[in-house]
Amino acid sequence: MGFFDNNGLVDLLKNYLKTQFELVKLDIQERLEALLERIFKFIILAFALGIGVLFLLHGIANMINAYLGSQFWGHLIVSGACFIVGAIMVASFRKPQENEDLAEEEITADESDNE
Repeated sequence: MGFFDNNGLVDLLKNYLKTQFELVKLDIQERLEALLERIFKFIILAFALGIGVLFLLHGIANMINAYLGSQFWGHLIVSGACFIVGAIMVASFRKPQENEDLAEEEITADESDNE
């Protein structure tokens, strides 16, 4: 028998580590639940807004049809406008990627100048 009871210290250390692992697992679980809740809310919101926009565009197309006295020109005009807006959005998403590549090249060039 020594000054300390080694078996008791080992048991205390094991219990402490188990408790810490459980706390970490609970923290990760809470964060994951919060993230999944936000994702679920975003999906429902996007779905609701998408349906609203769809009906709005259909109403605008019918209004243009009534104004022009046609059965299809309003739908063609609205769909053309949607394609133009979509093309602009796609073009705007691609531009930052090119700028990031240039910025990385400039950083690399600056670092090589310091050596």
